Amino acid sequence: MANWYGSTEPVGKAEQSGWWRAFASGCSNFSIQYNYQCASIALAVMSTHNDLYVQDPLGADYPRPPWVSRSLLALVFVGSMAGMMCFGYLGDLLGHRRALQGTKGLVVLGALLCSMLPEDSGDEFWHRLAIGRFLVGVGLGGAYPLSAACAGASGTSSEVGQAFFWQTPGGVAPYLVTLLLLHVMPGDTSWQFRLVLGLGALPAFLALAASWREESAPPVHAAGDLRQALQSHQRILVGTAGTWFLFDVAAYGTVIFTPRILNHVFGESQSLTQMALHSVMMLSFAVPATFLAVAVLPRVGARTLNALGLAIISVCFAVFAAVSAVFPDAHKVLFAVLCALYFGLNFGPSVATFVLPVELAPPELRSTFHGLSAAAGKCGALVGALLFPLLDETYGVPAVMLAQAFVCAFGALLSHVCLGESLSIQEAR
Repeated sequence: MANWYGSTEPVGKAEQSGWWRAFASGCSNFSIQYNYQCASIALAVMSTHNDLYVQDPLGADYPRPPWVSRSLLALVFVGSMAGMMCFGYLGDLLGHRRALQGTKGLVVLGALLCSMLPEDSGDEFWHRLAIGRFLVGVGLGGAYPLSAACAGASGTSSEVGQAFFWQTPGGVAPYLVTLLLLHVMPGDTSWQFRLVLGLGALPAFLALAASWREESAPPVHAAGDLRQALQSHQRILVGTAGTWFLFDVAAYGTVIFTPRILNHVFGESQSLTQMALHSVMMLSFAVPATFLAVAVLPRVGARTLNALGLAIISVCFAVFAAVSAVFPDAHKVLFAVLCALYFGLNFGPSVATFVLPVELAPPELRSTFHGLSAAAGKCGALVGALLFPLLDETYGVPAVMLAQAFVCAFGALLSHVCLGESLSIQEAR
C-alpha cells in the first residue's frame, strides 16, 4: 500500500527519506540567496579601509578596476542562466537527486575559490574571483528548478512555497555575518570578505550531504518529449517565464545594489557597520513577507498572488521615486518606504514565480519548465544588474526606481493575461 510520499516502502523509511528531501531542499534554497547576495556586501567590505569608506577609491584596501564595478555582480547571473537551462533538463532526464548533487558541488567549489584569493589585488585576484562567481552562478542556477521539483514531488504548492521560504533568511545572512565579523575582527578586511564569500559553501555542502540520504528517484521522461511539451504549453511558459523575467529585473536590480541605495538614502557618511545594520533591518522585512505569502498561497492561488504582488511593488517603487525626487533629505521617510518595498518584493511574486512552473507544468517535465522559467528570471536579473549602475550614473536613483515601477506594472498585466488560475499539484495528478 502506498504511503503519504507515494512510496510502497515501509512508512518509517519513506518518512525518513522525505525528511532528508525537505532538509536538502531547504539548505539548497538558503544557499541560493546567501550566495547571490554575499558578493554585494563583500565588495562593500573591500571598498573600505579600517571599516570606513574612503573618498578616494585607490585608498581602499582592495581597489577595483572599472570592469569589476560594472560587471562582477552580474556575472553570477550569466552562470545561473546556463545552470538553469542545463540542470533543469538533466534533472528530468537523469533524476533530480543526481543533478542536484552536481549543482551543490559547483557551488561549494566556486565559493571556496572566491575565499582563497591572492593577497595582492591585481588582475589575477579579480579574474579568479570572477571565475569563482561564475561557477557559483552555474550551481545556483541549477539548484533553482531542482529544489522546486524535489519539493513539488512530495505534494502541494504550499510545500513548494515552504521550501522557497528558506531563501529569505539566506538573503539576510550575509549582512548578519558581516556585522559579526566587523565586531570580532575589526579592520581585518582580508579575512572579512573571504569569510563572507567562503561561508556560502557551508549550506551548499549540507544540501549535498543530505541529498545522499534521500531515496533515488528514477528519471521521469525521455528527451523526445521536450519539444512537444513546449509547443502544447507555450502560453503557460510565456506567462511563467515572462513574469519571472520582469520581476527579477526589478528585484535583483534593487536587492544586489542595497549598499548603493542605502548610500543614496543616508549619504556617503554612513560607516560600513551602519550600512550593514540598515541592510539587516530592511531585509528582515522579507521574513514576515515570505511567511505571509506562503500562508495565503493556498487561499488566493499563485496567479492572483503573482499579479497582486507585482502591482503592490509597482506602487512602492513609484512612491520611493517621488519622495526621493521631491524630499531627498527625508531619510527616515525614504527608509520606511524602502522597508515597505522590500516587504512587497518578498510577499507576492517572489514566492509565486517559484511555485507557478511547478504547478502548471506536466509532472514529468516539471524541473525542465521550472529551469526555463527561472533562466528567463535570471536573464532579467542580469538586465537589472547591468542597467542599474548605468541609469544611476546618468539619471540617479529616483529614475531607476521609476523605471522599475513600470517594469512591475507590465509584469502584473502579463500575469493576468497569460496565466490561468493554477491547479494544485494534487489536482494535476
